[in-house]
Amino acid sequence: MTARVESSPQGGSRTAAVMNPRSAGGRTGRTWNRIRTELEAVCGPVTLFATEAPGHGIRLTADAIRSGFSRILAVGGDGTLSEVVNGVMSVASGSETEVGLIPQGTGSDFRRTLGLPLDRAEAIRTIRDGRIVRIDLMRVAYTARDGAPATRYAMNLTSFGMGGLVASRANRSSKPLGGTVTFLWATALTALGYRGDRVSIELDGVTIPDVRITNVAVGNGQYHGSGMWICPGAAIDDGLLDVTLVEKLSLWRLLTGSRYLFNGRISDHPKVRGFRTSNFAARTLEGASAIEIDGEPVGYLPIRIEIVPGALRMIVP
Repeated sequence: MTARVESSPQGGSRTAAVMNPRSAGGRTGRTWNRIRTELEAVCGPVTLFATEAPGHGIRLTADAIRSGFSRILAVGGDGTLSEVVNGVMSVASGSETEVGLIPQGTGSDFRRTLGLPLDRAEAIRTIRDGRIVRIDLMRVAYTARDGAPATRYAMNLTSFGMGGLVASRANRSSKPLGGTVTFLWATALTALGYRGDRVSIELDGVTIPDVRITNVAVGNGQYHGSGMWICPGAAIDDGLLDVTLVEKLSLWRLLTGSRYLFNGRISDHPKVRGFRTSNFAARTLEGASAIEIDGEPVGYLPIRIEIVPGALRMIVP
């Protein structure tokens, strides 16, 4: 992570925590009092905004900024952080808001790209001792589940094809064995009945008119699916999107090639193509193709993604 350093966290910042009590199988809610005590020892007073339903964190974040909070801490997984990011971007005054992460989710993939430790005590110390950097975001226009056009900001990764189906299956699970096992299980079950999606893709105006895919990942961050290293060359401050296109694979080739998902060498696979672009679009040529944004299944193709350089002030180690 090489993002440009802008400043150090401000000791006098008013701090709000947007917390998902259901993250990590409910452990975050059960241990919140302890988390709060540890946070206040290094940050001073922290005001809690607890989410009650999907999407609630967006409104809570916007309300907190309008109320004068200049530092927002996402306490949860990538889904919680994504809602905080969208709340920040929904408020004009949010451009100077400091955003921090206390990773408590099952996957917590974006913290890997940030170099943020999973250990809670170390993550909390980062809020006090870390740097504030400007990071890019992705503006994603897509088709929501009800068929209406929708727009959302993504800080980590958007994918479609098998990725959208796997995210939906994994999110329905209670994840009793942790994130990595859950996503591998969901991937294997999804692969059993997946026949590939026919799509057309456009990258900075250049079209790939007809390709049958297993998955396409568009990354600002590098990881998804609880550690799958799908966009190993992505950088959060280069003003570009990294695209990993996985052509249709047989079930056997998918299973035997699974090591490429974790070793940072996915581009070595003969069925994988990589691209770098500032604008991305895709549409389906038959049927529906499910998409996920920052690990959340949200809708279907068509999709259009553009990079928004330096859009968010993030606290990092």
